[in-house]
Amino acid sequence: MTLLRPVTASLLLSTVLLVHTARWAATDQLRKEWTQATRQEQVNELHQREQLEYLKRTLELNHTQRQLDQLRRQAASRPGPAAQLREQQLHQTQRQLDQLKLEQQLNRVQHELQMNHIEREHNPLRRQDQLRELQLQQHMQFLQDQSRTHQMQQELNRLR
Repeated sequence: MTLLRPVTASLLLSTVLLVHTARWAATDQLRKEWTQATRQEQVNELHQREQLEYLKRTLELNHTQRQLDQLRRQAASRPGPAAQLREQQLHQTQRQLDQLKLEQQLNRVQHELQMNHIEREHNPLRRQDQLRELQLQQHMQFLQDQSRTHQMQQELNRLR
């Protein structure tokens, strides 16, 4: 009976340790899966916000382009020395608009590359920081683009 107690105690201790280790491993796996799902959700949310901002930019640029086209048609219907100056101003505004469109396309590709890089980041804290930084960059770029678009629209309104 005395020999049986140490063996029983040893078996009981081994069983408790094994159960605790198995529970810890399962919890750790769930934590990893939850963390991965949370990170992916953050990336998806940022991507959706980015897509919405690009759509807004595109709509603003299309609106500006329509205004510019309308003013060009009006200028063509009114020949004269003033019309020539107006056409030069409209041409300059068209170049600025085209430049902004190209810059937005370039920025979109750069942001996509940054998103791909962030998605591959294994360190959760670094990944979180990179997501915040990219989000801030995107917002600043959006505001700059919006300001430039509004300036062009004001110029077009002045030319009416």
